[in-house]
Amino acid sequence: MLTPKLKQQIRDSFDGAKTQLSNFSNRSSQNKMIAEISKTLMSEYPNKNPIICVEAPTGTGKTMAYLVSCLPIAKTRNKKLVIASANVALQEQILNKDIVEAKKYSSVDFEYALAKGRSRYVCIRNLINLTEENSNSPALFEDALLWDEKPTKSDLDQLSDMADSYTSTKWSGEIDDLERPPDNSLWQKIACNRFTCNSKNCEFYNDCSFFKARKKASQSDVIIANHDLVLADIINGNNVLPDVEDCIFVFDEAHHLSQKALSHFSVGGSTEFMKTSIRQFQSATDQIIKITKSKTSNNYIEKVDIAINDLSDLLTDLDYSDDVFLFPITGISDEITNLTKQIFILFNSAYNDFYEQKEHWEEYVKTNKIEQATTDNLNNIIGQNNQNLSSILSLLTTFNQTPDPSKPPSSNWISCSRLANKKNNYQLNSAKIDVSSSLDQMIWSKAAGVVLTSATLTALGSFNRLNQQLGLAPSENQYLRLASPFNHNSVEFKIAKFKASPTNTFDHTQEVALELKNRIDTKSATLVLFASNSQMQNVADVIEKSIDCELLIQGEYSKKNILERHIENRKNGKGSIIFGLDSFAEGVDLKGDNLNHVFIAKLRFSVPTSPIEMTTQSYLESLNRNSFMEISLPDASLRLIQASGRLIRTETDTGTITIFDNRLVNKFYGKLLIEALPEFKVVIE
Repeated sequence: MLTPKLKQQIRDSFDGAKTQLSNFSNRSSQNKMIAEISKTLMSEYPNKNPIICVEAPTGTGKTMAYLVSCLPIAKTRNKKLVIASANVALQEQILNKDIVEAKKYSSVDFEYALAKGRSRYVCIRNLINLTEENSNSPALFEDALLWDEKPTKSDLDQLSDMADSYTSTKWSGEIDDLERPPDNSLWQKIACNRFTCNSKNCEFYNDCSFFKARKKASQSDVIIANHDLVLADIINGNNVLPDVEDCIFVFDEAHHLSQKALSHFSVGGSTEFMKTSIRQFQSATDQIIKITKSKTSNNYIEKVDIAINDLSDLLTDLDYSDDVFLFPITGISDEITNLTKQIFILFNSAYNDFYEQKEHWEEYVKTNKIEQATTDNLNNIIGQNNQNLSSILSLLTTFNQTPDPSKPPSSNWISCSRLANKKNNYQLNSAKIDVSSSLDQMIWSKAAGVVLTSATLTALGSFNRLNQQLGLAPSENQYLRLASPFNHNSVEFKIAKFKASPTNTFDHTQEVALELKNRIDTKSATLVLFASNSQMQNVADVIEKSIDCELLIQGEYSKKNILERHIENRKNGKGSIIFGLDSFAEGVDLKGDNLNHVFIAKLRFSVPTSPIEMTTQSYLESLNRNSFMEISLPDASLRLIQASGRLIRTETDTGTITIFDNRLVNKFYGKLLIEALPEFKVVIE
């Protein structure tokens, strides 16, 4: 319960923000957000989970609101506050601005740390072993299965410089702090990896950048992360973050969380990867046997090759569309299932043999003196084998599961690609189409508290879509929709009179180009949002020569560069036009005279093209449910609101939004989409 002392701490923090923040505006919506988060996290609502979803429009001050309430509560309850953003830009803003300000105004003292995945840190043991001085060791690259080829002298020089910088404390060991990071293929050989890490048994443990960072995080009150890291860490057993039970989570930009989760609950592996992995296993065990003089292991190469070749023959005959074959929701054919089960049995036996050899090796090195380079290299190979065999077993287990009629099916598909030797390589893929139960088991049912917030959490005016995606029970959690502090009535939302339907791509593109030429004010600031790259390019080709200001097209420049050039144009009193896709419909903050008019080419409906989307559609149809009304329309509503939200970023902003999509007028769902918009002045031409 909220004690008088805790209430006072929250009030003091809020009062501190008033005096410390130069741009502070006292808003009733912000007060409401602080109060509801506080009540929810302190279990003021009977029979409710400590979970709250808050839709806080731009300008509400949501970051300050959740910091003011969550910081004192986390300290009082002796829990870690984990703030997870959807992207790097927001993460940097929280780290470099919001949390720094909170240190000044918060009534409680706290320490904070940035959490990154293990692979962002160097393994100093591997790095030192690969420097010029050690690179001549015959054991280092010969039969080293981690290497396709020996590193070049340039690679070794770079690694040597990195080692010198690290040992002289000029470099932290994080790849993000390197002025000239190595190529990804090289970095993966020296990056921290949970499968190859010796942890406390490593001679460099006390100097390890990853364990230093983890120690700092464990000693901090606030941990700043991102959605991907939180999900990956929880799935892999909390290698970076504290246990879920000991954390209060804030998921900022929470409307991205379901898509992030879907990617983390998918597995894949190719037939060639399986063949390579069994050879790596065999070579690794042979090396162990050679050194330790242990008993000979079984040879699995021939049996695996035969089974995979038989599987490839079956996969060749599938009816592919754009090199992809999607299995029906009823399951995978018996022939393919039987072969994948055979392959599973072989790899499972290989893994058991491997584990036995691994344990023998670990005992052997305790009592025998071996060249350090040999030990380290073989340990890495063993770790890599462990990772490869585990991932293959996980894939085959998921791929062979018998569908449960009471649960949503997995999406299973085959991707076909051609190798340099003209052989086909078949990628087996399996993914959940519904992660709601997994999220509930991993986070919602365990966490000490959760705040999910974003400017756009609802779709068609309801939290239903969010609840469906994330597995949140409406009756068990708190929900809050805050009013926007901006005057949207000053904005005209024009639905242009259009002949061409957006489904008629050619005619619609031509009409969009013509209308833009007539409507764009080349002396002002314009953002044009497209649903497809091809339409954007075609329209640009038509109008580029007829306008007398700079046209900045996504793809020709980076997003950062486009925004910088656009702002510079406006600073110099010049007109400027941006052509962008989805990434410009969200997270773009052009205030004041930097944006006067937003054009939206058409509504952004999700067309089920990916295997996961197609499986989801088939599943809903099998239940006589309407995938358009349940998924496509709510998602389109959310995207329309986000795109429209680019125009009004402050209380003084104004301008016009024009959309070239006549479905808002002539389709039954148009009224629903319009009603879900902010209170714009809607004009139907």
